[in-house]
Amino acid sequence: MRHSWTVVLCISWAVLILAGGLQVRGAENNEGQITCTGKVVDEQGRPVSDAKIELYRVAVDPASLSFELKLAQEGATKDDGLFTIKSTVSDDELLNQVIILADKEGLALGWANWRLQENLNVEIVLRAPKVLAGIVVDEEGSPIGDADIGISYMLLQAGGQQQFLVGDMKLDHLTTRSNADGTFSFGRIPAEASAEFVVKKPGRATISTFNPQNFQGRSLQFTAGQADIRITQPIGAKIEGVVVQKADGKPVGGVRMMVMRGGNLPTFGLEPIVSKEDGTFSISGLTPGEHLLRIVTQPGETADWITEPVEIHTDVGKTTSGVKVEVIKGGVLEVLITDSFSKRPVDKATVSIQPEGGGMGTASRTDVAGIARTRLMPGEYRITYLYKQGYSRQRLQEEIITIEDGKTVRIEHQLAGLPRMTGVVRDDQGRPADGVRLKICPMSGQESVSDAEGKFEVSYDPGRWSSSRTPLMILLARHLERNMAAAVEVDENTQQIDVTLEPGVIFTGKVVDPDGEGIANASLLVMLRGERWSSSIEYNIPTDAEGNFQIKALAPEHKYTVQASANGYGRCQIGADAGQAADNRLNVEPLTLLVANLSVSGVVVDSDDQPVPGANVSCYDENQPRCTTQTNAEGEFTLEKVCEGKIRISANKSGATQMYGSIETEGGATDVRIAISQRSTSTRYEPKRPPSLVGKSLPDLKALGINLSPGDIDGKRVLVCFWDMQQRPSRHCMTQLAKQAELLKDKGVVVVAVQASKIEQSILDEWVKKSNVPFWVGKVSDDGEKTRFAWGVRSMPWLILTDNNHVVVSQGFGLGDLNNQIGQSRP
Repeated sequence: MRHSWTVVLCISWAVLILAGGLQVRGAENNEGQITCTGKVVDEQGRPVSDAKIELYRVAVDPASLSFELKLAQEGATKDDGLFTIKSTVSDDELLNQVIILADKEGLALGWANWRLQENLNVEIVLRAPKVLAGIVVDEEGSPIGDADIGISYMLLQAGGQQQFLVGDMKLDHLTTRSNADGTFSFGRIPAEASAEFVVKKPGRATISTFNPQNFQGRSLQFTAGQADIRITQPIGAKIEGVVVQKADGKPVGGVRMMVMRGGNLPTFGLEPIVSKEDGTFSISGLTPGEHLLRIVTQPGETADWITEPVEIHTDVGKTTSGVKVEVIKGGVLEVLITDSFSKRPVDKATVSIQPEGGGMGTASRTDVAGIARTRLMPGEYRITYLYKQGYSRQRLQEEIITIEDGKTVRIEHQLAGLPRMTGVVRDDQGRPADGVRLKICPMSGQESVSDAEGKFEVSYDPGRWSSSRTPLMILLARHLERNMAAAVEVDENTQQIDVTLEPGVIFTGKVVDPDGEGIANASLLVMLRGERWSSSIEYNIPTDAEGNFQIKALAPEHKYTVQASANGYGRCQIGADAGQAADNRLNVEPLTLLVANLSVSGVVVDSDDQPVPGANVSCYDENQPRCTTQTNAEGEFTLEKVCEGKIRISANKSGATQMYGSIETEGGATDVRIAISQRSTSTRYEPKRPPSLVGKSLPDLKALGINLSPGDIDGKRVLVCFWDMQQRPSRHCMTQLAKQAELLKDKGVVVVAVQASKIEQSILDEWVKKSNVPFWVGKVSDDGEKTRFAWGVRSMPWLILTDNNHVVVSQGFGLGDLNNQIGQSRP
């Protein structure tokens, strides 16, 4: 994932999931208070009266990568099961994550997620309760009594959507204690829920069962009704040390620190500690293995001291003493962020900073003056990312910033607001359509929903696109209940647009194992495919008990990717073309998932062939499940639950520098050896770009099969369109140009088109004739890539406009900007 904003949201993995894919209606609310109206019902749809309603805010701490659950409001349902809650909206998006919990004795808990942007109407179903039960044991398998067990995360599959509940050892129904025989049990668990745990006991290691890197997206590790959970809690390790000034060894008190795992991930269940006045500190409850101790700041503060992360190894039941944390003042980087339109400071914007030589990055946030202050070790850095909700992301690869001890460096940046499109969506009878989900692909992170009059406003973020040139986008509209959809091509100049729905295409299919047996409760992800991009439009679609699935409301005449995964299996994806549907239905080929019943083991070594403890090891391959682990003190690792066949494995070690390496092997291998070495995480591949033609004479068109006489173009401007008949955006561009041909002729513009990839001449001629294209259409030779490069073509369709002297004045602009470009190129 992992730019800095994602790392900040990884603070709480649940908050990250909450932040994506939620529906909002209309524009953002600016009044400071919004309302949730809801209804609590039982499994038969009957209202549940006197159900307790609690609203919890999820307060995020970006520095310590942690969250805190705060009870904000309480209420109860009426006789008809209805409730209303009003909440204030913070200007800080990290405070706008809310959980609404419904509690009625005798029934399972129910909840809904609310991202405080718009009014919400929700139905919460309370079902018959199930249990989650198990045992806590020590290293020898003996039971551990009086251990505090909390459900840290719970995921609920409800109505095809996921709802997350986070615990903080503060919810009574999510906290219990093991009995003398080590057993524990949670009641009132919804049948569709899955969960993860945190286990604490004085003298024992704090255990978190959750590993975010292994999360597959559909279910957590433990499912409702499971009664054989077994959690091993070894004797806790401890570290003792002192914080001192590096220059003179004087102790430093008040330094806030936290133990991290590899990959800059928090050690779930542990809180930050602060050094005492004499500089001493101790941290207990640690698991055996490799850890990183780093300085973290309080929200809104700048650290007084800085140091490189300290690597620490712990053993079961032992104290690692004599840990010395040597701190210096370092330097300070100040980043001023202003609004590109108002020029006013932007507060609570996130600034991501990465060391130039690789290693652990950091993120800070701007204050009311728009300044983010970060104390850094002397060295070279880059600002890689700027973000605030409501603004377009900025991915930066700017020049290196040098930080010196005792000095402050200040730089300035601007953030631009999100472009928006408004309009009305109607059904195929021309009636305004309510409840239609709209999204701009590929650069919209959030859906909008049309109101009762069919009106909508949807924004998109150009910063989500890595290229400097905005692609042709698609405004996707879907009404799942009515199986209606539409996909309209838009560009950066589109501000107002009306959408008409048509009957949607339904994909049906099956997820199966290698023997052809259906896999129940597999999870499907659907992506819309455009030119040079794909964009997820629906995820966590479940299969039924036989492995069958149905995906509704897909826009006709478009291509999609369907990806499947399941617990205990690998992954698989296929392409599907809605244009091949018959009677708006298409049965796609089966998605076969390999069984994940093998393991891969080996060792990670450095460039000197020495074992590397505490390295993160992950497997990544399109057919393999996501899984990760960490090497032990001898550098050894085992990746469990992988599939047969090819598997790519990477290893990395974060610290003062970043160590990385990878290897390709087979599932079941037992002697894998991965060598890792230092690398710069800022290094990237930059392809050679074709030259710009702006300011140059238009190249000769004859080589492209276009034989215009001097009389055809003398004193006239020329518009050249490079296109590819095999690409839908190109065909759209050509048909639009054909419709405007006479108007362009009246403006003194000669239009010519060039088919930019190899295709049979007869097929090209047939399409041109059928589409009533009235201008010259040429074609590249066999060496199309060389020709496109010479003409400066970076994508298609690609428009080039000259003045009346045939000197190129503009290139690469969108069709919607054509009139503006012509107006600027008048002789």
